Amino acid sequence: MYRRPLLSLALLSALLLGRTSVAADVDPAIWADLAAQGRTRIIVDLRIEDMVDRSAAAQAEHIQSAQQDLLDALGNQRITVRQRYQLIPAVALEVDETSLRAIAARRDVVAIEADVGGVGHGITVDESLDLNGVTPLLSVGADGSGMKVAVLDSGIDTDHPDFAGRIVAQACFCSGCCPGGSNAAEDNNGHGTWVSGILAGNGDVAPRGALPGVQIVAVKVLDANQAFQNLSSIISALDWVRVNHPDVDAVNMSLGTSALYAGNCDSSSGSLNSAINNLRNIGAVVSASSGNQQSSNSMSSPACIGNVMGTAAAWDFTGVGSTIYGCSDAATPKKPACFSNRSTTTDLYAAGAYLTSTAMGGGIGTNLHGTSFASPMVAACAIALKQAAPNSTVAERETAMRNAPTQVTDSVSGRSYPFLDCMNALGQLIAVPDAVFGNGFE
Repeated sequence: MYRRPLLSLALLSALLLGRTSVAADVDPAIWADLAAQGRTRIIVDLRIEDMVDRSAAAQAEHIQSAQQDLLDALGNQRITVRQRYQLIPAVALEVDETSLRAIAARRDVVAIEADVGGVGHGITVDESLDLNGVTPLLSVGADGSGMKVAVLDSGIDTDHPDFAGRIVAQACFCSGCCPGGSNAAEDNNGHGTWVSGILAGNGDVAPRGALPGVQIVAVKVLDANQAFQNLSSIISALDWVRVNHPDVDAVNMSLGTSALYAGNCDSSSGSLNSAINNLRNIGAVVSASSGNQQSSNSMSSPACIGNVMGTAAAWDFTGVGSTIYGCSDAATPKKPACFSNRSTTTDLYAAGAYLTSTAMGGGIGTNLHGTSFASPMVAACAIALKQAAPNSTVAERETAMRNAPTQVTDSVSGRSYPFLDCMNALGQLIAVPDAVFGNGFE
């Protein structure tokens, strides 16, 4: 009766000791998963020539060739292809130990990542728009008209009146959970509809969102339980957006891995970093929620990636505050919420509790709270800045948001962070009439 545990420990020891025999970096979690399961899902980052000067079509052809070279070389190895990307030099596979070692020994393999899962960062926009300096954007014509946002989430209520005529594309990359097929993003959780309403609701039913004129690309990556099983599906979704919507102006991901990272986490996922850089290179700001595990020194991925606007949540009302995600606060507007993750590389705070937005079934969702609802404020502001200052760069728009005049202080770490003030950011990029600032905006 004691044989099985001893065999498992022996296998784990052999795997750990054997790591020195492989060439590429392999995430330690992969070895442990192999010991427990016999097979595991991985993302293989491929080494390819510099493609800075290549067109998108040439880049895709070069990547496809590199992917095929790897698969052809593996031959009869016990692998299953899970995801092939068009503009990301990587491939997602399911492998056993023998095939993993064969892959790791190849010179064209840079790194091997664990293909992990994660969750959305919310439970269930009103005064929050005022706090974030978004409300007066309409007075300068920055309502999102002619602009496009991609929302990677649990989908969207496609029949909700507040999105009428503005859902221009749908896709599903939810592993094993696309009930409407790969070209549909119907929400079956609610999270994506809440987030989309904060960004883009027109105010017919729920309180108006930040950009009532923006076009919406709805991409379903979270299942009915508000979770994603594999990071490779998120990467595929980002790759699809880049290929099919090269005119997208911002991408929002109110989701993240269960694993948390202190500081910058670019090295933890080269393929995800590549997907994000592909979008930034065409002019899109990418925002993501920091997570709700109360950590004062770490965030989930992708928020911890350097070229993502990692966003933490602050309160937007005055009150005792409910117990949320295991913590309780005396809430005041702009005060960092106790549940919000933050680290040395968190970009800024935005309002995230409590909010009101669109809900599934054509209705209204109330008492919404989580970093999920702070991140879309940043995406919306980035689009408004690009609409008002079309010649601005991604870096300039991001810097303008970070240079907010209001700083909020985390009482646990003692660190201070900028609090989103979109009108102030706009004033850094263009001349804004004084009359616009007549209602207390700086």
